[in-house]
Amino acid sequence: MEFLHILKEKSNKPLVTVHAGCCNTQPNSRESIVAAYNSPADIVEVDVRASLDKQIFLMHDENLDFPSSEKIAMDNLSWKEIQYIVNSRQQDNLLSFDNFCDLIEELDGFILQNQSLKKPFFNLDIKSISVLQAIAIKVRSRKIDNRIIFSGLDEEGIALAHNYIPDMVYLFNADTFLSEESALQNIEDRIENVCSIALRYGCKGVNLQWTKASKELVTHIHERGLFVTLWTVDEESDMKQVLQYNPDSITTNYPDKLFYLMKKLMQSAELS
Repeated sequence: MEFLHILKEKSNKPLVTVHAGCCNTQPNSRESIVAAYNSPADIVEVDVRASLDKQIFLMHDENLDFPSSEKIAMDNLSWKEIQYIVNSRQQDNLLSFDNFCDLIEELDGFILQNQSLKKPFFNLDIKSISVLQAIAIKVRSRKIDNRIIFSGLDEEGIALAHNYIPDMVYLFNADTFLSEESALQNIEDRIENVCSIALRYGCKGVNLQWTKASKELVTHIHERGLFVTLWTVDEESDMKQVLQYNPDSITTNYPDKLFYLMKKLMQSAELS
């Protein structure tokens, strides 16, 4: 797996994951993906969900909002209905998953002509686990499966991944298992429970909201042979704090800010 090889070869600095709406662009749009390619990031994150008729597309929100304050879940709408509603609002940023794969091919072609750029990996934040297998089939057919990481998966999701895509890289989203509402009162027990579940279902890593993390937590997960990705860190003071945890990847809307900070900290360490 190419991604795991890169992860093992990385230096002490974490990989940088660009959030779906990076650099003040519309999330999950062509514009945001182009901006991510042009940034120094290692991984591009997008949100993936399905319509009622199982058409796969990029979108974060679960519902479409209407002026009447009515909300309709997108998994209750057909793909044509979703397209009609979005287009009627003069928003042309809706990408089907096939459009997304076409865009990757287009941008990869540009990179072949510009050796200063690198092909990124892709973190697919899965919002509709019912189409997990269909997504895997699509990325394999496009020959980009070695650049894909699946996230957004709870325990049910990683169990499905273990059955459908055991040879691919998928992460356990474990925030609820670390909350104070967990049945396990001791934080050490909660962390170990997260690791046990992740390993049971063949996960390669754990994906956490950064506010749930600590240096001790990241160290414990690393000791169990799993990598750690933390999301979404946008403020410089928070970036400084999270870098001390030594995660394997940090997700941000501002990759240039994070790269500049990492470079500055590395230079300070070299001078000290």
